[in-house]
Order: sequence, then C-alpha cells, then structure tokens
Amino acid sequence: MDYRKKHYYKKVFFGIFGFLIIPAYSYLFALNGPGGDLIIVTFSQIGSRYGAIESLIFWGIMLSLYYFFFLSYLYQLTGEKNIFFQINLALSCLSILVTVFLPFAPTMFPIAGKLHNILARVSAVSCAVTLLVFVFIYSKIDRAVFIKSLIAFLVVLAFNVLILINYGISSLFQIVLAATFCPYLYLNLLFLEKSDKFNIYEVLEKAAAEREDGMDIF
Repeated sequence: MDYRKKHYYKKVFFGIFGFLIIPAYSYLFALNGPGGDLIIVTFSQIGSRYGAIESLIFWGIMLSLYYFFFLSYLYQLTGEKNIFFQINLALSCLSILVTVFLPFAPTMFPIAGKLHNILARVSAVSCAVTLLVFVFIYSKIDRAVFIKSLIAFLVVLAFNVLILINYGISSLFQIVLAATFCPYLYLNLLFLEKSDKFNIYEVLEKAAAEREDGMDIF
C-alpha cells in the first residue's frame, strides 16, 4: 500500500478514536456510577464498587494503546531520535496499564489500593512530562510548530488543572483528561502536516524505501 494512503488511513483511525470513541466511552463508563454522578466517584471506584471492572480495564487498555501508538507515530514523523522520550513513553504507557489492572478495594486489598492511587498520579504526571519532552523535539525541526504545540499543550494542561482544582480527582476530571489530550495529539499531526520547514511525506517515503530494501535480500 502507498505510504500516503497508509498515512491517510491512520489519520482517519486516530481521528475517530480520539474525537469520538474514547470520549464517548469515557462518558458512558462514568454513568455506571451512583446515579450517573460525575463528581463523587472516580473511574477506579466505579470499576471496583459498581461491577464495572472489565469496562475499566478495557478503557485503560484503549486509552494507553491510543496514547502509545499515536505518539509513537508522531515521533516517527519527526524523523528524530530521542532515547529519553522513548523510555518515558514506554514507562508512562505501562503505568496506565498496571494501574487499571490493580484492584482498587482498600478494605480488601489495602496495599494494592494504595499502589493503585500512587500509580494513577504517577501515570498522569508521566504522560504530561512525556508529551512535554516530545513537544521540545519540534524545536529542532520547525520552531513555528514547536510554539503552536507548546501553547496548545499549556492550554490543555491548564484546563485540566482547573477541573482538578474545582472537582478533584473525579470521573469528570478523567473524562475531560481523555477528551482533551486525545484531540491534542491529533492537533499535533495537523501541525506537522502543515509545517513549512518540514515534510512528513519525505520521512514516510524514506521509511518505506528502507523497508523495501530490507525485504530485498538478493
């Protein structure tokens, strides 16, 4: 398949999941809580206390894989090499997965419950740091993209912090977090596509040529 078509299909896929499926699933999952209240319980509490643990695990897997594969693809498009970013990306994705698989039942599993709470906070901070490290990669290829992405990141971060301050760690905060950072990643893709100093299709063409050369062993 032509690399331009592959890019287009990936763009559509990431767009559908980032703008529709993940935000919608996050909201519908939150309705499993008491009376559908978005403030008094968190996703973890809904999963452990209201019989929705499988849905919580599915949400965590879907969100972490989207975050990992989309950010990996954006990183590939930059054509840069940054070991620190790669390690942070892997660890932040892993922390999300471990968090949702750990049971949040403080009375039955107090150690697991405490570890769950710690990892939930570590995951949020780790993801934010990983995104910030990624944004600074842009400074090497296009300063305009770097500035636009950094401003968008700070706006999204500030909005989430505002929700956190007003409503605490709640289902509402987790919905907003998923519904803002996923579109933020998509916005980065648009920034790269419209860059005046950087051509993502040259990177994709080079990668496609290298794969073909690797397959041609004779």
